[in-house]
This record gives sequence, structure tokens and C-alpha cells, in this order.
Amino acid sequence: MSDFDPPSASPAPGPTAGIDSEAASGDDGLFFQLFDASPFPAVVTRLRDHIVLAINQRTSDVFGIPQDEALGRHAPDYYVRPEERRRLAELVAREGRADNFRFELKRQTGETFWASASSRRVAFGGEPAILTVFSDITDQVIAERILKASEARLVAQSNALTELTARQADSSGCCFDDRLRGILSASARTLQVERLSLWLMNDDRQAIRCLGLHQRATDTYESGAVLRRQDAPAYFAALERDRVIAAEDANADPRTRGFEHAYLGPNQIGAMLDVPLRQEDRMVGVLCAEHVGSPRAWTVDEQNFAVSTANLIATALADQDRREALARLADSEARARLIVDTAHDAFVGADTAGRIIAWNAQAEAVFGWTRDEALGRDMAETIIPPAYREAHLRGMRRFLESGEAPVVNQRLELTAIHRSGREFPIEITITSPMPLAGGYFFGAFLRDITERREQEAQLRAAKESAEAATRAKSEFLAAMSHELRTPLNGVLGYTQLLQRDRTLNAAQRDALEAIAKCGAHLLDLINDVLDLSRIEAGRIDIEATATDLAQLIIDLKYVVAEAARRKGLLLTMTIAPDVPRRVCLDGRHLRQVLLNLLGNAVKFTHQGEVRLAIEAVDDARLYFEVSDTGVGIEPEAVMRIFEAFTQTREGAAAGGTGLGLTISRHLIQTMGDDLRVESVPGEGSRFYFTLPLVPAGDGTNVGAAAHEPDEPSLDARLAPGEDLTALVVDDSTVNRRILARLLESAGVRVITAAGGDEALRLARGHRPDVIFMDLRMGDLDGLEVTRRLKRDAAVTSIPVIAVTASAFGDTRQAARDAGCIAYLSKPVRAESLFAAIREHLGVRFVVNAPPAAPDEPELSDHSRRVGLARRLHEAAEIGSVTDLEALAQELVAGDAGEAVLGHRIARLTARFDFEGLKKAAGKLLGGPREPDGLA
Repeated sequence: MSDFDPPSASPAPGPTAGIDSEAASGDDGLFFQLFDASPFPAVVTRLRDHIVLAINQRTSDVFGIPQDEALGRHAPDYYVRPEERRRLAELVAREGRADNFRFELKRQTGETFWASASSRRVAFGGEPAILTVFSDITDQVIAERILKASEARLVAQSNALTELTARQADSSGCCFDDRLRGILSASARTLQVERLSLWLMNDDRQAIRCLGLHQRATDTYESGAVLRRQDAPAYFAALERDRVIAAEDANADPRTRGFEHAYLGPNQIGAMLDVPLRQEDRMVGVLCAEHVGSPRAWTVDEQNFAVSTANLIATALADQDRREALARLADSEARARLIVDTAHDAFVGADTAGRIIAWNAQAEAVFGWTRDEALGRDMAETIIPPAYREAHLRGMRRFLESGEAPVVNQRLELTAIHRSGREFPIEITITSPMPLAGGYFFGAFLRDITERREQEAQLRAAKESAEAATRAKSEFLAAMSHELRTPLNGVLGYTQLLQRDRTLNAAQRDALEAIAKCGAHLLDLINDVLDLSRIEAGRIDIEATATDLAQLIIDLKYVVAEAARRKGLLLTMTIAPDVPRRVCLDGRHLRQVLLNLLGNAVKFTHQGEVRLAIEAVDDARLYFEVSDTGVGIEPEAVMRIFEAFTQTREGAAAGGTGLGLTISRHLIQTMGDDLRVESVPGEGSRFYFTLPLVPAGDGTNVGAAAHEPDEPSLDARLAPGEDLTALVVDDSTVNRRILARLLESAGVRVITAAGGDEALRLARGHRPDVIFMDLRMGDLDGLEVTRRLKRDAAVTSIPVIAVTASAFGDTRQAARDAGCIAYLSKPVRAESLFAAIREHLGVRFVVNAPPAAPDEPELSDHSRRVGLARRLHEAAEIGSVTDLEALAQELVAGDAGEAVLGHRIARLTARFDFEGLKKAAGKLLGGPREPDGLA
């Protein structure tokens, strides 16, 4: 960099922040603009006396001094070592530049930091100056120092481990205790700990005993202390669980503080670094490094060194054990030979030259060679097929040259050869090579696994066949579900359209409601047929949604009440007052289970009562019980009734498939409990289960007033001022027309598409507010159409709601993955349709005004009116649904006036509208006030 003398810099420029860069001209203005804009601290000092001539704002921030106050100060005052400034100035004066100059600076507060600087000689104000740009490298310097310290520790630890390993390798003539003393002394010195000890676990594993303790300060050695499990159970548990116990504060660490009074305190131990010794995955002892004094943090390299030392000691222990075992080997050789000869597996042993020197009786049976024939033969030529012999010989040479034996003590599956030349599969375990007369003994246990391989092949074939059958069944179920739901979509869809017609009279509405209920029940029956296969395929889906328990009871009673009435049975359904009206559970499957249990109860009860009770248990679970006074279940059949296609004698006589209880039990188990039964023959049965109690909505209880439902009603339509355009995509004309008319009846503008390609064109041309997408279509399926829409920037923001008749939950996930925001099942319920629109588009709905109520019936007989009013009020007051239904049936059978009243009581009873029933009782006497004596 050449000297640079700004033309207008003759007078001292002052702090650069005060320079008017717009007023400057030429190189002068450019210099100061760059100087001020530099992201790095920069300073200009006079060469001859080190006086500060200019600093930029970044320098001011770093040193904590205003720019104008910095001018005129002596630059070396900001150096921790001022001589470094002088060396820098001399180098710049001599060379004209200095790069990567490192020094330590101090801020206005006295805080120091390291900097790396580059300087250039410049002309400033007409005289030589130094322009210096620097950066803070404090973190780098600290990291370098830490690295150097770590490297020094690692070198010391490496040297110590090398020394200890060399001692261990050259310790054939010394006892284990002498080797242990040397290891503990050298390791304590390397770790810089006062105490280092080795403890071994007692045979009963209830205590550890000190085998040796080295104290570095006094260079003393002791042993014999005992620490018991009962005094510190957490410590013993950690020994058996953890790789390292690095207790930085031994008196506070939960693993070690149990020794606080008996061991830590008396020995003034502040920190412990303990490494369990393991042999064959069994904890046999612990190496314990103890720091005397305050707590201490253990570095990773210290922990690794302790682990390496522990492994070295474990090796020494194993070597000691081996020596003792060898001493006992001579006494047990005969017994070992007997055991090997009678083993179920073949045992083959060979020497370093590969000659067979051990061959048990089972080896004779497996390979066809007698013991006398096999001994002395080349093992490779005797039992290894030709194709594998070269690999075997290479492995032997590798072991003899390097000691590497990767296949030792591993269970391998290889191929062997019989005397006849037949090759067959074997399972082999090669034992660790043992020194033998200047060489090694190689042993192996072998087992013929030909039969096992055949069985495994058969199992694989069976598994593949079963998986293929499962896939076929799943595909069949998907097709069946779609084909059965599609016509039902037409039945229930048109029923909903008719129900939205406000011109229908009460009788027509009752008929439509019956059609809707029966259609929904038919849909449930179709689902029931598919459920067992779905359970067997592991594809049953549980979906928790807000469920109205009161409405659930109404639906159940609608299905089973007539059958109970024909048999003269009392049908009672109760919900405890403290049960929330709306709870979060799988309402469809719960209804399926309860309908099955109630249907069975009515079927097998000839007189008496069938009862459903729902109660809360500990505010955590809902209790469901279906009981009857029927024929009961034979004791020997109680546990078999849940098996598929299994029935009691009465059940077989009554007909049925024997699947209902099987499916019900699977469903309850999937929902988190089990379906249980208690029964006495001739007295009745009780089926019961519990489910999690998760309130939904505002928590209103069954006994409280009704609240605003979560879903818009069947009669809903767009609120005034709301505007919505929907695209309905379905290749079925009926399904497309039903959904379109439902939307249009609610005030939505509708565009329809008969396929995927047409849907893409209409979506891009009309930009609807929402798209309802059928997932199965002839040209492009709905998933691919949705993916293409989401990739198109012009229409990617349009929400897509999937509509499908598929019965499986993976379709739902596939729709979400493709980009659908919601999922509607066919047959589409108007309430669910409007709820999805409201939730995802924020559109408001209102309910159409109900049709005008018919005039109150005129009953000319005053005493008759009073009697009916009293009976109606009393039944409504206590919530007796049975009495109310009986009264309604009595009135329906009377004259025209009473029949109208009977139908009205029946409708109010079905909705559990007890307040409405009380008002009806009051109106029987000509006014809204309740008659005297009825309250």
C-alpha cells in the first residue's frame, strides 16, 4: 500500500465522525468515507510520537471512548505491553507495512483483549502516520491456550499409558499386587489426584472391598476398607449402569453423596472420578480417583485416561485369572475332554499348522470321519469346502502375523463339507486361540443347521404368502368400502337435501328422520362387516372427536327401543349428572360397541330389564355398563365368547355370526381398556369397560342446559354478507350433484368438475374460495390433482378439502401429505361439511327459522287435561324417559287432538328436552304458568 496524503487533510481532520463526507471532494472524501464505513476498528497515529490522529466509530465502540476524546492521546497507553507498539512502529517505518501483528490491548475500563492488526504507512496532515486496522481475536487466543494445555495433558497421559502398557507386557514374572501398585502410582501422578484406588465387588455383590489405595502426598499404600451397598445404593446402581461416574461435587452428586459421612468427610474428598471394571459385561470392580479439597471438574481427556487405566487393570485382572485358570487346567483336563466328547455340538481343534488335534463324538456324526481317521489330518481339507479354503488360510496367516482374530467368539453361519463330498450349512463359534507348545490351539464348536435353514425357508415363504394375502385383503376392503359407501352417499345425501326443505310438514320430517337414521345405521353395519378384517390386518383406526353422549343415547334408543318394546322389556339408559355432555372419544366405534352389547342384551332377555349406565370414575375415566336380566352365559363359555365365530348355545339358536363381541373387544382394547363380563346363568349378564374422560366443548354436564353445538346444524346457511364460491370435483354424477346441491342450499356458489384435468382448468380460470376434491377418479386421482394445484403459484393458496369413501386412515394421511387441509368421509354429513368450511375459511353460518309450530291440541275434557298435565309434569320432573314414552304411545292411540300431543311429547322426549315437556304440561291448562299442585 503506497502512502496516501488526502489533499484537504492539511489541518488535523478531527474525529472522522465529524467530517462532512459530502463536502469533501476527490480522494479526500473517499478516504474518510471508507475509513468511517469500515466494519473493522481502524486508527491513524503519528509515526514519530504515536499520537492518535483519527479513529473510526468501530474503534470508539471497542475501546469505549468517544472519537473526539481519543484524538491527541498516546497510542502505547492502550497496549498491555507498550514495547509492542514501538516494535510495530519501527517495522512500519522500515518496511512501510506490517501484517498479522498480534498484541494485547486494554479498553478504557482496563479490560484487556487480544487483537490481530495490519498496518500501513500513510501521509496524514502532511506528515508520516500509521493506518492500523485490527480485529478482536481473544476467543482464538483462549482456544489456542486451552488446546495447548489439552495437548500437554494428552501427551502426559499417552506417555503414562505407554509406560503402564509396557510394564504390563513385561510383567510375566511379578505378582498382580506389584503391578497394581505401579499402575496406581503412575496414574495418580498423571491425573494429579491425591488418592487412587482399586475396589473389587464381593461375591454377594452387596459391598466393594479396597484391593489397593495409593496416596500420592505420602506415597503410601493400603487396602482392606469396605463400602456397603446399603449405605449408598445409588452409587452401586450407577456402577452397574454407567460407563464413568464423574462426580464434580462428590458431596452433592446423588450417586456419591451416600458416602458423605462415612467416607467423603473423614477423607476430605471433594470430587470423585470412578470407572467401573467389567469382564464379559459384568461389573467386577471400580477404579476410584479421589480429589481432596474443593469440587473439581473432570475433563473429557481425564475421563478417557481413567477409562484406559481401568481397562489396563481389567486386563491385568483377567491375566491373573487366566494364570490361575491355567494352573487349574491340568486338574480339569480329563473332565473337560469328557464334556467336549459328550457335547451336542461338534468340537474340532487344530494346531498352528492346521492339523486336527481334537475331534469329539458329535464331530464324527456331523462330518463322517472317525476320531482316529480325523486326528492328524489337515483341517481345511477335511471340513472346509474347496471354495473357502484360501480365505481360511489367509485368516490364519493374518492372525499369526498380527494377532488379529475378528471372528473369535462370534456365532457365524458358514458352509462345511461332509466326508462324502456333500456341502451343508453350519453354525460355528471359534474360541479364542490358546498358546500351545510354541504355537496356538484353535478350537471351534460347530452345528449342522440344514434342518433349521429349511424351516426358516418355509417360514419366509409362509410369511410372504401371509403378507400377500393381507395386501389382497386390504385392497379388497378398500374397494368394498368405496363401492358400498358410494350408493349410501346418494341415499343419505338426498335425505339431507329434503330435510333442509322448510315446506315439509311434521309427518314428512319424521319420515325423513327415520330414513336418515336407518341409512346411518346401515352405514354402521357396513363398517361392522369390514371391521374384523381391518382388525386382523392391523388397520383399525381410532379417531377421537367431540361426542355428545346424550345424543348418543338417543341414537341407541332409536335403534333398539322397538325390539325391547315388542318383548315387553324395560329399557333404561342413564348418564350420571356429573358426566360432561360432550367428551372427546371415538364416538362411532363406541356406538358400535354399545349397540352390539344392547342388541345382545335384548336378544337374550325374555323378561325384566336391559340397562345402560354411563358414569364418571375419579374425574379421569368414563365407566360404561350394559346389564340385563336375561338367560346369562354358561361358565365354560364366558372366556370363549370373545373368540371369533364362537357362540353360546343360546347364541347359536338365536342366529348371528359370532363376530360382534370379538370386534367389540378389539375396539375397546384399541381405545385403551378391555371389555369385561360377569354373568350368572338364569340371572343375567353385565358387560363393562372404561375409557379416558376428556371433556370437549365448554364442559357442560348432561344435566345442565344445552350449549351452542360445535357443528353448524343441518339447517345452516351462509350468514348475511358472507360470499363463497366452491369447486366440487367428482367423477360420479350423483355424488357431485348431491354435494353441489347441499352447498347451493346453504347459499354457496358452486362450480363442478367431472375429473382431475377439468378441475385444474376450472381452478385456474375461476379461482374458487375452496375446492372439494374426490380422491378416486378415472383420469387423475384427487391426490395428484391436489399436488399439482399446490405446485402452481396461481392457485396454491386455495384450500383443498378431500372427500372420499375410503375406509382406511392411511388415505387420510395421504391426503394431508398431498396438501389437503381437511378430510370428509362419504356419505358427507351436512353438519360436517359446514363445520369444515367454517373452521378453515372463517365463514359464518346461521340457522334457518324453524317451521311454525302447529296449534296446541284442544282437549275438551278439563279433567282429562289436568290428569295428563300432572302425569306429564311428574315424569319430566324426575326425567323418567320410560314414563314419558309410555304416555306418548297412549296419546298417539287416542283421537286426533291427543295424537298430536303424543307426537310432540315423543319428539321432546327423544331430545331429552325436559324443560319443554314441563312447559307443554303448563300449556295444557291454557297458559304458560304451571298448574297448581304440579310444582
